[in-house]
This record gives sequence, C-alpha cells and structure tokens, in this order.
Amino acid sequence: MYDNYIKAGNPDTPVEQLRALLDDQDAAVRRRLAENPRTPEDVLLKLADDADLDVRCAVAEHERAPRIVLENLVKDENVQVRYAVSGQYTLPVDLLETLAANDENPYVRDHARRTLEGIFLEDALKAAGFVPHPGEKDKLGDLLRETGVLKAEQVDELLRLAKEREIPLGHVLVESRSVSRNVVVAALKAQVAVRDGTMSHQEALWNIKHVWGKI
Repeated sequence: MYDNYIKAGNPDTPVEQLRALLDDQDAAVRRRLAENPRTPEDVLLKLADDADLDVRCAVAEHERAPRIVLENLVKDENVQVRYAVSGQYTLPVDLLETLAANDENPYVRDHARRTLEGIFLEDALKAAGFVPHPGEKDKLGDLLRETGVLKAEQVDELLRLAKEREIPLGHVLVESRSVSRNVVVAALKAQVAVRDGTMSHQEALWNIKHVWGKI
C-alpha cells in the first residue's frame, strides 16, 4: 500500500501505472492519485465519481481538471465537494456564476462569489495595465496597515492565509471582504509605482486613502 501511495503522488510515475492505481482499494492512494499533477484527464473523470468524499474534493482542487469533470463536481450531492470546487480560480466563470446564484447551500454560494471577486480583481488589474514586480519595499500589507485600512493583526492573519493557500494577498483580501476591490487595486498600483520610483511613499498612502474615501 505504501509503495502505491508513493507512486500515486509521484509526477514521474508512468501514465499507465497511474491508470492502474485507479482501482486501488485504499482511498488514500486514490486521493494522492487525484492530487498528482500528471494524472490524465480520463482518470480524473473516473475519480470525480469516487465513493470517497476526500477523493472527489482532491479532484475538485486539481488545476488541470477538464470542464466535463468540473461540471460533474459543481453538481455533486455533497456540499463539501461543491465548496471545494467553488474556491478554484481555474473553474470556468460560468460554472462559478452557477454556484454563486443557484447552489442550495449559502456557504457554497458565498464562497463562489468571493472567488469571482478574485477573478474580477485580476481582470481589473490587467485592464489598468498593472504589472507586478517582486521586492521588499512597500509591501501591500504594510501599505494597508499604514493607511489604517487594516489593523496589524488583520494583516498578519491575511498573510498567513495567503501563504497557507499559496495565492496572492490581493485575492485573500477580496475574498475575505476585508477591503474593497477598488482599494486593493489602488494599493497594488501604488506599490508598483513606489518600487518603480514614480511615486513617493507618502503619495502612495495618500492615493490609497483617497480611494478608500478617507481624504
């Protein structure tokens, strides 16, 4: 069983061996198979109907799950599976909108709406010509803390969530509804401008406060 578990999660395992693990009796092995980035689409399709809840949730979080698999998962009878898939930024927008509008569970609807907000944030940044640059100067969390938009403990918690989920802080901010999308966009643009030398730190704080409505 241990050998199969290792094989199921190894991206270098040959595809035919991965397919053979589909019928493994241990749900932990099948879950690892669903998490493997190299697992082929036909295997993911079968795993999406697995009797084990954790296996289906793992498929829901797979970045390469094909649309036909995702269409099945958004209609899964278990709310935990639908909740898992509703948080995926790779889920087609129309499926997210279906969950946000029609799912019977309010937590799933809300989760889908927050994911859509994150996607719309990306669109807004692209439309504004935002190009992120790595750096230590004027971090997003620090800018929001200094302007008073967020308290220090809020920033720490949101940074923890961003690291845990491996997504940008901006997405976590929008999903948590701690900050409006307009303020997040303004803060990100100000952050880049300061790092590029086209805006001073104080000007960045002023711009963020202005969009926040505190000036």
